[in-house]
Amino acid sequence: MRYLSESCPYCGVAFDANDDIVVCPECGTPHHRACWRAHGECANTEKHAEGYVWQKAAEAQKPEPEPEKEKQAPAEDPGKKSLDIVCPDCGKVSPNGTLRCPDCGALLIPFNPMGGEPPIAQFMPGFDPNEEIGEIKSGDVALYCRVSGARYIKAFKRLKDKKKLSWNWGAAFFSPYWFFYRKLYKAGAIFLALFVAVSLWLMPVGAKFYETYENVILEARHMIEEGDEAGAEAMLIESTPEIMEAMRPMYLPLTVQFLLHIAAAFAADRIYYKKAKVDIMRVRRQGLDPRKFQLELFKKGGTSLVGAALSYFGCEAVLYAASWLINR
Repeated sequence: MRYLSESCPYCGVAFDANDDIVVCPECGTPHHRACWRAHGECANTEKHAEGYVWQKAAEAQKPEPEPEKEKQAPAEDPGKKSLDIVCPDCGKVSPNGTLRCPDCGALLIPFNPMGGEPPIAQFMPGFDPNEEIGEIKSGDVALYCRVSGARYIKAFKRLKDKKKLSWNWGAAFFSPYWFFYRKLYKAGAIFLALFVAVSLWLMPVGAKFYETYENVILEARHMIEEGDEAGAEAMLIESTPEIMEAMRPMYLPLTVQFLLHIAAAFAADRIYYKKAKVDIMRVRRQGLDPRKFQLELFKKGGTSLVGAALSYFGCEAVLYAASWLINR
């Protein structure tokens, strides 16, 4: 029963399960039927004009819920403040914490959010950016190289200490395109011209070798299809001196090409060190504030995927045109 533990407003007696109860049709107040008849009206008639609605005693005593306070976002930790980084190579804006530009792949060094006009560089703990490498500093080299800076700092130290030889695996495997990737355009043009010249030298003798080899293989395959496997094997053995003779003219250009890769590997770090030193000293002589100085180093140094790609496709276009002319 809904009204158990509630009391009649006239007599004050608590209702029980056997009571005959009358409920006011306007406000819902429960009464004993006898009390209702005795008084002829609701005990809360005077409150009807106010829009009164009866409630259980437990509900009436329940405090009204406080208005929900507007949730305030926690104060942002100034040490974790997010600032956008503008790529100095292509101008792409990326969120703070992005390691490489999503457009051009350049390494991004986040801004230090503390202070009004902070410097851009944030070096790893234990790294001494003021360590001198000849006339430049380690921090300048790190900002200038951007990619693999630690590796080039060590290489530049060796070259500064008159240790002439320094090996660069990137230049060894990816010459001449590595020079364009590192914005060493003059050296890249020289090595590119040399590689193209050797490739043009190799092209006709290589074509003759492949023609000889292909003819022997096609003849052997034809003999095998006719069931003469023993004859095909004998023919291949007999044709080996002819194939080797056709290959002989390729030895010299291939050797020169290999030596060019070796020369590029030994020359790369020294060429890069000289250009880095010239660029860094030229920017430092401008007397810029630290932030502008670092931005200038970003622009002068870094890498260029576009330069490497253009040099590769340009080389391929020249060789394709030469091959087309040879095979006409």
